[in-house]
Amino acid sequence: MTSVKSRAHLGALVGCALLAGVINGLLGAGGGIILVFALTLFCKGALPDRRDLYATALVVTLSLTVVSTLLYIKGGNAPPADLSRFVLPAIAGGVAGGLLLGKISSKALGRLFAVLLIVSGAIMILR
Repeated sequence: MTSVKSRAHLGALVGCALLAGVINGLLGAGGGIILVFALTLFCKGALPDRRDLYATALVVTLSLTVVSTLLYIKGGNAPPADLSRFVLPAIAGGVAGGLLLGKISSKALGRLFAVLLIVSGAIMILR
């Protein structure tokens, strides 16, 4: 994966990964945001291109999302009718995003990520 500057940074990164799993499991989202923040903070220089950082966070988020999803389904918290409406469009969006990743500058992606966080946070606070 990436090189981490010290054992303390590695410990903090592992702690952030644990927190990402808990948040994603509780809220169904947010784990990736924590991972992007943690990788930015503790792997500075090891992932010089933000696209690598986002891809790394996405791969980790995929695994914790699969586990959370299985637990949601087992607990009856993910109705199949709702899943069928959203899964295919979300997969199509994921394919589009993956294809666009290499075409958008790292700086533009960073700005897009920041705007997404600000807008989504504002909407959640105001509702």
